Amino acid sequence: MTLPRDFVTFQTDSKLRCSLDDVSVTGCWTDISKPLPSPVEPGAFLVRFLRDQQDCVIWYLYLRPSGEAFVVHSYLDYEYEARRDGEEAEADLDDPEEQRAAILWCAPSFEEFAHRFWIENRLWHALNDNGLSGLEPQLRDYLHHYAPPGIPA
Repeated sequence: MTLPRDFVTFQTDSKLRCSLDDVSVTGCWTDISKPLPSPVEPGAFLVRFLRDQQDCVIWYLYLRPSGEAFVVHSYLDYEYEARRDGEEAEADLDDPEEQRAAILWCAPSFEEFAHRFWIENRLWHALNDNGLSGLEPQLRDYLHHYAPPGIPA
């Protein structure tokens, strides 16, 4: 199993490593786990890399045996769930249907996830601090991409 190059580059660059933590409007923080076995696909692994401060959403790299990697999110901390020796778990890790419902696709790559996370959190800050008038061109373009047809640029 190999971590994706975009993820490794991001996590080993001192200027990038905590940039998602710094921009997060909901107190998200970097928390990298060891590879955790996927509860839905033999030979696949989850690597937790980001969580919100209340653990409502936890983001993982999903690493398939084929080398494919993408980002998913869940309300479950699979590292914690795997250590609950005999305690009642939040979800049945042996129920494939429950696990498929608990692991949701988020982005086709770490780079795309990080870009969207960074820009959407920057947008929130900009809109709540200055409104639309002071948006950087990159933020304005992103926002207009999602605007309904007929809204002027």
